[in-house]
Amino acid sequence: MQELSTGCSAIAHAPYALGGTLLTPSGPTPGYVVVQNERIAAVVADRASIPAGVTNVVETGGIVSPGLVDLHNHVAYNFLPLWNAGRRFNNRYQWARLAAYRDAVKEPYNAVKGARRQCDAIKYGELRALAGGTTTIQGSVDLACTRSWARNVEFGNFCADHVRQNVLAISSISASEARTLNAQFASGKTKAFLVHLAEGIDASSSNELEQLKNLDLLKPQVVGIHSTGLTEAQLHEMGQAGMKIVWSPLSNMILYGQTTKIPIAIREGIKVALAPDWTPSGSANLLAELKMADRVNKTQFNSILTDRDLYEMATKNPAEIVGLDDKLGSIAVGKAADLMVVRGDAANPYRAVIDAKPADVLLTTVGGQVFYGDEALVSQTGSTRFFEDVDACGEHRVISSKDPSNIPEANRTLSDMTTTMLASGATSIVPLFDCDTTKFDFAFATSP
Repeated sequence: MQELSTGCSAIAHAPYALGGTLLTPSGPTPGYVVVQNERIAAVVADRASIPAGVTNVVETGGIVSPGLVDLHNHVAYNFLPLWNAGRRFNNRYQWARLAAYRDAVKEPYNAVKGARRQCDAIKYGELRALAGGTTTIQGSVDLACTRSWARNVEFGNFCADHVRQNVLAISSISASEARTLNAQFASGKTKAFLVHLAEGIDASSSNELEQLKNLDLLKPQVVGIHSTGLTEAQLHEMGQAGMKIVWSPLSNMILYGQTTKIPIAIREGIKVALAPDWTPSGSANLLAELKMADRVNKTQFNSILTDRDLYEMATKNPAEIVGLDDKLGSIAVGKAADLMVVRGDAANPYRAVIDAKPADVLLTTVGGQVFYGDEALVSQTGSTRFFEDVDACGEHRVISSKDPSNIPEANRTLSDMTTTMLASGATSIVPLFDCDTTKFDFAFATSP
């Protein structure tokens, strides 16, 4: 049987059950999720139906959801604070050439990378994600020291590698590479190709779809990250081709003052996932990005998206987009036990997830292993991982920052990581949690 761990070997843990309001494919329902051997072993309606031998039963009192799936990030940058450029831009190539960007973002990143502390940077970014209920993330780096935390979309996930990505300009893709991609699409070797597309609001940005078309890459497997500058006609063309979009509204609004035409994309049948991009212009994690999407939906989209629509952009949709919906994105028997538990109103559970603040996350599990949560609930699962105390915006939580079974670079506390990154040239380290709405307010300011 194929293993479901973040690597390719099974990791033993005691079976347990999480009770609460379950967000299942058919909707919210009270019940219990039984976790055993990294999988969801059972979903039952009452405690009496929990299989014999499962003695660790956790009454969470919360909302039990599949873990969030983040399809667009640059994880190694996520120790960096918000970059205030002092202006808006027409496309991503403008700000990337600025000396101010180099000084605030590239130099501290390169200093940490150059000092061979990238393990610390990536793990810190993944821990920020896990603390917000994200269990699968794109845009990490394939290093042995980072394989014990969040799942990485594009690196041997579930012992396979079916996702490709391109962070450079569309013009960097050669005709030969496009032919190879199309052959991989046809064979099933590549299920998704994530590409930065039309990140900007000018003609040069929107023209990138034409470049993809000239490469014969308007295909169902092609996923346009951002797609901010695409017109209504272009979104129609994407929809006809079966393409998908990953939407990062906070980063779009901060850098360009506009965001992707999501209502039109959805009308055209384009499946949309939500993602935070990175901390220099985006949210701390996907749970925080849900709040930005909610604000944009209310202020710019006339609330066309329901709470469940937004929620599924962070769970079901991204899993489907990268062909992992048989393993992730919903609570069902046999799927990976990648779960998030949040505190909130069981009568309005999708709204509770959207509104959840950092302290409202009660548990995060990947393959059944607990990585973050309320200390009492963590203990009740029977977890034997190392945990350290953290302050989640005024409430006590614990996080699993060390993995003694991994290589030495992974066996380090949060303090070890931040101290070393600062000593390596990072000018500052953003806190593990964003406890206010500063970034959202900044995004909606009339001028930066």
